[in-house]
Amino acid sequence: MNTPVPASLAARWSNALDALQPAEGPAWLRALRQTAAGHFRSGGLPHRKVEAWKYTPLKALEPLALGSASNDQPQRMDLPSSLSDGEAVIDFVDGRLANTLPVLPPGATLLPLAAGIARFDDRVKPLFEGVELAGATSAFNALNTACADQGLVVHVAAGVDAGSLAIRWAFSGNHSEAMNHPRLVILLDEGARLNLLEQYQSVADVTAGLNVLAQVELGAGSRLRHTLVQAESEQAVVLTSTRVHQSEDSHYSYQGFDLGAGLARHEITVLLTGTGARADLAGAFVLGGRRHADHHVSVEHRAPACRSEQFFRGVLGGRSRGVFNGRALIQPGADGSSVRQSNANLLLSPLAEIDTKPELEIYADEVEASHGATVGQLDETAVFYLRSRGLSGADARRLLTTAFCHAVSDRLEDRALADRINSLLDAAMPAQEDA
Repeated sequence: MNTPVPASLAARWSNALDALQPAEGPAWLRALRQTAAGHFRSGGLPHRKVEAWKYTPLKALEPLALGSASNDQPQRMDLPSSLSDGEAVIDFVDGRLANTLPVLPPGATLLPLAAGIARFDDRVKPLFEGVELAGATSAFNALNTACADQGLVVHVAAGVDAGSLAIRWAFSGNHSEAMNHPRLVILLDEGARLNLLEQYQSVADVTAGLNVLAQVELGAGSRLRHTLVQAESEQAVVLTSTRVHQSEDSHYSYQGFDLGAGLARHEITVLLTGTGARADLAGAFVLGGRRHADHHVSVEHRAPACRSEQFFRGVLGGRSRGVFNGRALIQPGADGSSVRQSNANLLLSPLAEIDTKPELEIYADEVEASHGATVGQLDETAVFYLRSRGLSGADARRLLTTAFCHAVSDRLEDRALADRINSLLDAAMPAQEDA
């Protein structure tokens, strides 16, 4: 009898951990790496009986080895053009920093992970130690922590507008068939502002994976606008986990676009701990072929008068599959909170699948809340109307489908960026008859 993929892969990765764990860093980090490795060995990888991973096809990870701890610099390579107009662009190739860090405005600091931990030890240490590592559900958090030596620390001082920062993630093909585990730490002090763009896109089709863990700490009145564009090849695996802690009157705005990768999974966890904090989360996923994309969103209201919105759109063709699990929890004492959830999906093929599960839990008073999910096909009345105006049936359907996803990109304040993303959305759109 064959060993199931998660069990056999977990055993292979567990055997590789000792050789790949970095020896550098402060004592607390070295100890935490060992703890994380122990949790992974005991908990293994999630399987279909783990509810949060029930539909995620981990078979896509089977060809991948655990990422190397080598300090070799990535080779120079061609990268897709940055979607950002700004000059502050950081490249990570095969999970490793590949260029000199750009200069941000005074009061904004960029450091490689090791130097950032040394500089901001008192703030980074509790963030690292606050990540759940135990059990199969947290397997990729444990792997990221056990292998933590690559990544970036961003700090923006009080009152400083750091402008825009773009991070390009890419695979070179020189270290293919490996799963790498970079860490991002973003620290915004009181009243600070930052626009962050993450672009996951490689020139070559490479069998490789990324497991990116991002931790964000937003001070009072700060604002982070976070845009993620994932357009990898069907051989790639992209797993991201974003954990955001918000103080009073802070604002986190997220727009994510999944247009590629054979397997993509995004976990977004937001804690609204200060009065008046706000989180606006929106995403669009466009899937064709046999692609798979998961979105697991959790927003917890812990303070009064906080606002959150989850607005996600999915378009699925071929034999693709999408998963959306959106949770909003309003804790006792979080009176006056406002919550909105919406997930709408279009199925362009009888073989495409979507599993959507909005969750809303309320334990406070004077709350405004709404949630809903829809799965369907294009409105034939709208198709008929456009055809009556001279469009072909295929063009009418394509226009309506792209407009469905533009409802997310239209939320971007940077219109030049929105136009570039719309072009990628339009190019990724599966045909109505795709099967």
